Amino acid sequence: MGDHRGGENGQFIHELSAKTEQKMDELAEQGNALFDLGRTDEALKVWTEGLDLIPEPKNCYAQSVWFLASIGDIWFDRKNFPKALECFEAARTNLSGQGMNNPFVLLRAGQCYYETGDEDMAAELLLSAYMLEGEEIFEEDDEKYFDFLSSREEL
Repeated sequence: MGDHRGGENGQFIHELSAKTEQKMDELAEQGNALFDLGRTDEALKVWTEGLDLIPEPKNCYAQSVWFLASIGDIWFDRKNFPKALECFEAARTNLSGQGMNNPFVLLRAGQCYYETGDEDMAAELLLSAYMLEGEEIFEEDDEKYFDFLSSREEL
């Protein structure tokens, strides 16, 4: 296993070998290409393969944030909000800190909480995404999420 380096908040994260990182980059790109072609089943399989290259505990590796967010986005698009939320929460709570400061991860997690009925958590995460990225973060999605946030917060 690679060396340990201090992450944000004094926590430790792990590093992967260069060979493993190269393979993960290849799978990420392959998944992106498949996703862009609308071949989401294949993209899901490729991204899951990439995530599987990361040893346990996956939350110690910054690379898992990207794979989890990509996989979660497919589940979100398929309206499987509990499964999407599982991915986005794992990304958001990654020990590297990269998920908790990622506007897209916060947006999708907030949307999933909204869809699963936890409005307080939804408002908190949607507001965090808004504070990091502004109203633009909501432009690609249903207006209901921004409307919900606007009804709860003075923006």
